[in-house]
Amino acid sequence: MMWSFLIVFVLFVCILFSTFQYSLFVPPVKGISVLMYHQVKPLVNTRLCITPEKLEAQFLHLINKGYSCIRLGEMMDATRVFPKHSFVLTFDDAYVNNLDYLYPLLMKYNLHATIMLPVKFLGKENDWDGSDEKIMNVVQLKSMNINYISFGLHTYNHQNLKNASLEIVRTEIDNSVNFLLKNGINFLPVLAYPYGGFPREKERKAVFFNVLEHNGVKMGLRIGNRINRWPLKNKFLVKRIDIRGTDSMWEFSTKIRKGRVKMF
Repeated sequence: MMWSFLIVFVLFVCILFSTFQYSLFVPPVKGISVLMYHQVKPLVNTRLCITPEKLEAQFLHLINKGYSCIRLGEMMDATRVFPKHSFVLTFDDAYVNNLDYLYPLLMKYNLHATIMLPVKFLGKENDWDGSDEKIMNVVQLKSMNINYISFGLHTYNHQNLKNASLEIVRTEIDNSVNFLLKNGINFLPVLAYPYGGFPREKERKAVFFNVLEHNGVKMGLRIGNRINRWPLKNKFLVKRIDIRGTDSMWEFSTKIRKGRVKMF
């Protein structure tokens, strides 16, 4: 009798855990899943880094489940009609390991990704993290085929814009655009907010979005961990889903279908 009770109790706990951990009662969401990645390196699965093998398994999962890879730039056209299950690949910070390990996978599976550029650090290292991971230089950026790679903005100084003055916001955009134009790097007028940071207070947020628009930015990417319903409600609040190297395939599958793992 005691063993039967324990078995039932363990099953109940497992079901309860799965319900909360994997959003079992949250239905799949229709829309566009914009996936956010950072580094791709062998033998390293962390919050900001995924192994090439795990990334390839995720790509194969998306392909085998019938998902369509669309380009981030296509989302700037509100009149576009997309397949029912669509996703966008974005990679922040332009690490050299993206060239080494992501780019070959994109060519292998005919996929497209947008790399968000922290312009000041091109050809240098990710000093904002206090680390020494190499960032691509201009030559390396230009070496990649536009059929598989496009570029977006990630500010000039990898600047958190949550509490930044409007003058700093303008300078970050201007410096980024001027450098990229001077060096002949084609880019989308899309800004991925570093650290997901942008003003949250209603009036200040409205002014912030107005500054972006008047400085040529057509779309802004936050984090949010939600799937974007189409057409977009706010082009400066495009939500991205944080894909981590520590995610299991079950967690990844849940994220691309529901936008989040945990219910709360």
